[in-house]
Amino acid sequence: MPTRPHLLYAHRAHHSRLAAALSSLLAVCMLAGCAAPRLAGRAESEQRLSPCESAVESASAGTERATSADSPITMRYVAAKQAQHDWLDVAVQCPLRFAEGTMRSAQMQYRTQQLARVLGANSKPLTVTRLDSAASVPVDGDALAQAALADDRAGFATEVLAGRFVSGVARDARTTPLAEDGTLLAMSENHKQAASQMMQLSNGARDLRQKLYGTDELLAHSANVTDPVNGLRANTVAVVEMSCAREEMQAIAQSTRTMELPDDANAVQQAQQGLLQLSLLAATHAYTAFDLGYPSSDYAVFAADDDEG
Repeated sequence: MPTRPHLLYAHRAHHSRLAAALSSLLAVCMLAGCAAPRLAGRAESEQRLSPCESAVESASAGTERATSADSPITMRYVAAKQAQHDWLDVAVQCPLRFAEGTMRSAQMQYRTQQLARVLGANSKPLTVTRLDSAASVPVDGDALAQAALADDRAGFATEVLAGRFVSGVARDARTTPLAEDGTLLAMSENHKQAASQMMQLSNGARDLRQKLYGTDELLAHSANVTDPVNGLRANTVAVVEMSCAREEMQAIAQSTRTMELPDDANAVQQAQQGLLQLSLLAATHAYTAFDLGYPSSDYAVFAADDDEG
């Protein structure tokens, strides 16, 4: 039997209205950002980052922007300046990533200074040469004693090198000016004072400092020496500073893996401030090494680093 015209029109009108309704619903969903059905609260809990995860995310993103050749130099400078702080936050918030956060902060401090020179900007690195403001630190006394040994050894080495360059026995374009203007002796005193402060904070740990150390390498290679960790040849003072930074980070990182913060909020803040000062001190040694020509690239500072493994 032939279809009646008015019934055919009715079917067509119904399908048109349905299609229009579906199109309208799709458009509303696209504008409103409709999502697939989910369990209540699951997405929110998955998106909440721990302080450590948040610090790593911010620091990593900032480093990527600071080192991207596609970004304008001003944006790279701003990103590097923020990343140097963010990596320190990683060192404090992430017990297993203390050494990484400290070293990457030093890298970003050096990156900031490089970009600042190009831009003619006035920027100072986040240097801490002593622990004057650290009332306590959440680090095992034996770990502090190991770190103190590293600083004391560096203090001895820079004192020996200062004497050789001041007397003219050794000469080097980078080191001679540091010896002549008193910078090397000041560095030596800061190293020794930091070592003394660490021992004061160690709660009676056995003092490992020897005060006097071997000088054969320093006398034979006053200007440049091979870093035994990675085989790189660099300025001797730079290698002394990098070695000190590595030893400090290794000692402290071993302790932070089992670190337990107190329950009291004020005590937690004080503990984190102390840890921050230790991180800044080690980062300062690494930054000084970079400034004296030690390679700041990952292949040089992380190739032999398994402290965070």
